[in-house]
Amino acid sequence: MRNENPIFRSLAMIEERIQEKMTIENLAEGLYLSKYHYQRLFRETVGDSVMRYVARRRLTLAAHELAQHKEITVLEIALKYGYDTHEGFTRSFRAYMGITPAEYRKYHCAVSSPIVPKERCVMMYSKITDEMLRELNALIVQAKEAADYTRKNRAAVSQDCTGYAGYWEHIADKADAMAQALGEVLRRITGIVQQPDAISARFVLIKAIEEAAFWADILAFETGLTAARAMPQHRVIFEPFCEKYDRLSQSAQMKAEKIALFFSELSTMIFEDLRKNAQEHLKRIVKKGKAVYEGDSSGYIVDEIRSIISELAETPLEELTVRSLEDALFRVNVALFAADVDLLRMPSDKALFDSISELKEQLIAGTQYFKSLSADFIQEITAPQKAADIAGSHQKEFCVQGKVLLFYLRGELQKLGNTCLSRNQQEELNALCAALEECLGWAQEDTAQTGERIQAVYDALLAESAALGEYGGPVQYIANQLGRLGRLNSSLGS
Repeated sequence: MRNENPIFRSLAMIEERIQEKMTIENLAEGLYLSKYHYQRLFRETVGDSVMRYVARRRLTLAAHELAQHKEITVLEIALKYGYDTHEGFTRSFRAYMGITPAEYRKYHCAVSSPIVPKERCVMMYSKITDEMLRELNALIVQAKEAADYTRKNRAAVSQDCTGYAGYWEHIADKADAMAQALGEVLRRITGIVQQPDAISARFVLIKAIEEAAFWADILAFETGLTAARAMPQHRVIFEPFCEKYDRLSQSAQMKAEKIALFFSELSTMIFEDLRKNAQEHLKRIVKKGKAVYEGDSSGYIVDEIRSIISELAETPLEELTVRSLEDALFRVNVALFAADVDLLRMPSDKALFDSISELKEQLIAGTQYFKSLSADFIQEITAPQKAADIAGSHQKEFCVQGKVLLFYLRGELQKLGNTCLSRNQQEELNALCAALEECLGWAQEDTAQTGERIQAVYDALLAESAALGEYGGPVQYIANQLGRLGRLNSSLGS
C-alpha cells in the first residue's frame, strides 16, 4: 500500500536531493502530477506542507552534523543545507529546536531533536510534541548554562569570599540534576509520537516538570538568601549568580505552564483518535453480527448472536470494557462450536455459519485493540479536570511555598540565635512564625482573608528586619518573597 502512494516515492526523492535546491514544481513533475494535486496529496498523506517538511528534514540533518562533526563550522553546515547566512540558519534552527546551533552542539547529549514522521496522524501529534521539545530544550540549556557559569566563576568568588566555593559547586550540581531530570522527560515525550497510548503517563511527566520548576524556584531562593546573608561588599559579587537563577526560575515556571497546556491539547487529540478507532471497531463488530441474523435466519444459534450483538450495540462506549468483549467472544465461540456440530447434519447452512466465523475474527480484532489501550482510556475522555480541582491545586501550591518560607524563616532565627537577637526580638519573630503557620492552615478554607493575614505578617517582618540592622538582610529577603506569594494568592483568589 505504501508503495502505491506516490507521496512515499516523493519522500524518497526528497531524501536523495535534500542538499539540492528543490521547488514544489520540480517535485510534482517527478511524479507526473500537477502542482496543485501534488500539494493537496502531500498534505493529506503527511499532514504538512511540502516545503515545511523539507525545511524540517534539513534542520534535523543539520542538527545531527552539529553533534557528530564538530570540526565543521556552523556556517559550513548552514550553507550545506541551503542557508545563505549564519544568522538565517541560526534563526530557523532556534525556531525549530528552541535553542541555537551553538547551544545544540554544546549540549546535544542533554537535549532532543524533533521527530519528522511520514504518517499524517503521527505528524499531527508531532506538531504539538515539537512545541514541548522546544520549550524543554531551551530550559535544559538554560539550566546547563547556569551550572557552567557557576562553576566557571566560583573560583573568582572564592578568592574574595572564602568558604563559598563548596556552596556554589553544590548549587551547580543541583542545576545539572534539574537538567538531567528534564532530559528524562524529554525522551519520554519524544516516544509519545511513535506510541500515542503513552499519553496516559502525561500526569507523571507534568509532575516531573513541575518538580523541576519547583527546584529552580528553590535554587533562586537559596542563592538570593545567601546573598542577603553575605557582607555588603560580597553581595555585589553574588548578584550575577542570583540573576542567573532568578531567570531560570521564571523560565521554568512559564514553561511548566506552557507544557501542561500542550499536554492537554495533545491528550485531547490522541484520546479522540483512540475513541474514534474504538468506535470503528465496535461498529465493525455490530455490522458483522447483524449480517448473521439479517433476513429470514432463525434458530437458537442466530438468536444467541442477535442477543450478543444487541447487548454490544446498546452499551455506551464509556461502559465498554475488555471483559465485556471477552465475554461476547466466549459466547460467540460457544455458538460457533454448536454451529460446527449442526453443520454436519445441515450443510446448507454453511454460509450462515461462515458469517459467524467472520464475526468471531472481528471480535478478536476489537478485543485486542481494547487490550492495547491504557486502563484509564475511557476515564480520561469522560472525566476532564474540573475548575474547582484546578483552583484547589493552586491553593495547595501556595501552602507548600508558604511552608518552605516558614522553614527558612525558622532557620534564620536559629542562625541568628542569642548572639544577634534580643529576647524580645526572639519572641516577636517566633510569634510571626506562629502567625504565618496559622495563615497557611486557613489558606484553603478562607482565601479572601488569607491575603490580609499574609500582608500583616509581611509588614511585621519588614519592621523586624529593619530593627535588626546589618543582620536583617535574610529576614527582609524572606519577607519580600512572602509578600510576592501573598500577592500571587490574592490574584488567584480574585
